[in-house]
Amino acid sequence: KIFIRTFPSAGECELFESILQTKWPDLLKSSQGARFRALSNKQAPHVSIVVWEFPNEKSQRLMEKKIDDNISHFAKTLSPKTVSASGEVTLDFGELYAGKA
Repeated sequence: KIFIRTFPSAGECELFESILQTKWPDLLKSSQGARFRALSNKQAPHVSIVVWEFPNEKSQRLMEKKIDDNISHFAKTLSPKTVSASGEVTLDFGELYAGKA
């Protein structure tokens, strides 16, 4: 699942991402196989892009409930324009970089 949230300012986007950084490590401990990745774009610092990967639909539904319970009220308060998309991996090429040089 991909979430793209466009905030009115870079500061509001940074605030939201700091909330994610604080909350998700602990919440992910109970979600085996779920992966959270945040992407930044220096040309659009007011846009937050989050990519979630799940091992199955049950895990996705459980994590989406956690998102609703823990993050939705922050998103509503900051009122970003939000677009999301879900799907299954149909092609997967190359090795995973995992942020290491």
